[in-house]
Amino acid sequence: MNDSIKQESLGELVANEIRKAIWNKELEFGQRLIENDLSEKYDVSRSTIRDALKILEYEELVISKPRKGTYISPFSNRDWREIIELRTIVEAYAFAKAIPKLEDAQINKLEMILEEMRINTINESWRNLFDLDMKFHSYVVNLSGNSRVIRIYESIQVQIRTFLVNLDKYYSNHQSFYEEQKELFETMLTKDPELIDKKIRIHIEYVEGKLLAND
Repeated sequence: MNDSIKQESLGELVANEIRKAIWNKELEFGQRLIENDLSEKYDVSRSTIRDALKILEYEELVISKPRKGTYISPFSNRDWREIIELRTIVEAYAFAKAIPKLEDAQINKLEMILEEMRINTINESWRNLFDLDMKFHSYVVNLSGNSRVIRIYESIQVQIRTFLVNLDKYYSNHQSFYEEQKELFETMLTKDPELIDKKIRIHIEYVEGKLLAND
């Protein structure tokens, strides 16, 4: 029993390392993943690698092709569009529901995340900025209090974070990405549902026009 728990935990740890490698662009979309290579790289058994790949396959971050192997999902423009559309639907609803619960403690928490983002504009770390962007949005979604909406969001968080890998090409610099997040926060402080709905849609859908312009 204990060995099973340890093995499952180790598989998750390796899955997390592979996610990071994708988000850091060390692994490419569509690239084949070789079990032996991964086993040597992370110094774990092939069974642990298979456990990790099953986790990633469930998250749709990798795909398994019979008799061909396992590949990082190539993510077509249609996939990206569907992720953007679902994120917009969920967050527009969740942000509106979260506004009445936005009090001093919650505002302070979001300000702390923004401050971390500001620091990372100085460090010029896209990876940390994207992680903090997810932290900010996830916090607000959880404030909505709708357990089913929260579960839906949790189920697509890995795909959303993976989508963010594309964004560094569409911002002039790290500061502009931070400023956009800050504007969203300031709009939230108005507690005007219509303004917030409009802002969150612009915030999420801005890059769709850039990324998918040629589709």
